[in-house]
Amino acid sequence: MSSLPHDFKLSTPPPDVADSPPVASAHFHFTSYLLGLLTSLILVGGALFFLRHPDPPPIVLHAPPPPAPTATALPPPTPAPIMVFVSGAVQKPGLYNLTADERVGDALAKAGGFTATANASLINQAAKLQDGAQVYVPDLAESAATQQPPAGVTEPVAQTGSADSGNAPTGPINLNTATPAQLDSLPGIGPSKAAAIVANRPYATVDELDKVPGIGPSILEQVRPLVTVQ
Repeated sequence: MSSLPHDFKLSTPPPDVADSPPVASAHFHFTSYLLGLLTSLILVGGALFFLRHPDPPPIVLHAPPPPAPTATALPPPTPAPIMVFVSGAVQKPGLYNLTADERVGDALAKAGGFTATANASLINQAAKLQDGAQVYVPDLAESAATQQPPAGVTEPVAQTGSADSGNAPTGPINLNTATPAQLDSLPGIGPSKAAAIVANRPYATVDELDKVPGIGPSILEQVRPLVTVQ
């Protein structure tokens, strides 16, 4: 039996090497498969999550409500004019229309002012007036005891206790239109003189009362500030 040369090499691999399976390659492919499967599951799960949870509705900012309207104050009503009677020592005694905020001095100015014999110191020209009031200016010759009515402003007094009290005037009594009951309320005038005043109508001036029987100068001076003719 001949011996093999010293440098002879077998060309076929050893049986344990040639017949062994490619273990490393199979392990690599399996790992890649697992990574791909895991990635797919993650993507599918994420897609399902977003599909089942839609975006929340957008937040809408509303404008603040307008402020409530404030109440507008109404202008105060304009006061009605008033009527006062100015008598005594003035240039033009009589009835005068005034505004509600005018004073005694305004009424005296409309009556032409004081006469030369007026006792002006007794008159408060800043005093307020009301409808139906009387402003009487005494003469210097008058004493406090004989003044009728009192000097200055005499406010109207409601008359009660008479059948005709509902028709009682709040200012000077008009000799041409007054009822007998209203004339009877004057100082020095009783029922008979009141009837005589009615019988002697009309009157152009207050001084014409002296033609009525029973009315003399003293009674005329008492009633002069309290009556008028129109």
